[in-house]
Amino acid sequence: MGWRSKPDKGKPRGDQIENVLGPTSLVRGNLVADGAFRIDGWVEGAVESRSTIVIGETGAVRGDVTGVEIVVAGKIIGNVSCTGHLEILATGKVDGDIVAQSIRIETGGVFRGTSHMKGPATTVEEELGEVSPHPAEVGSAA
Repeated sequence: MGWRSKPDKGKPRGDQIENVLGPTSLVRGNLVADGAFRIDGWVEGAVESRSTIVIGETGAVRGDVTGVEIVVAGKIIGNVSCTGHLEILATGKVDGDIVAQSIRIETGGVFRGTSHMKGPATTVEEELGEVSPHPAEVGSAA
């Protein structure tokens, strides 16, 4: 058995990074891509991918971010929506609302906003299950 034969569990889905926005870059406008990409510069606009998005430590986005897997080591000022896993690293900051299937925030990571975990259920009632009535609504058993 060779070294590193076990898969790393702490990494995003394994999507190959196709696009990189360098630390000295500034983009004003929306970024849309099918493949995975990494942002180490500034984006003033929405960011959307059908794959993984990595916001590096020097990266910042002022706008909504939508992707499958999202890793934040930099800053996002806007709402985040991902169909898979969102990870906010110790240096990461998200100032906005989050909708994700799962979320992990490392110690030191910052999140200001509300979060909604979405799973296979399609309605709030399905997510919560059957809720029994409050005892005051049932009536007394005297």
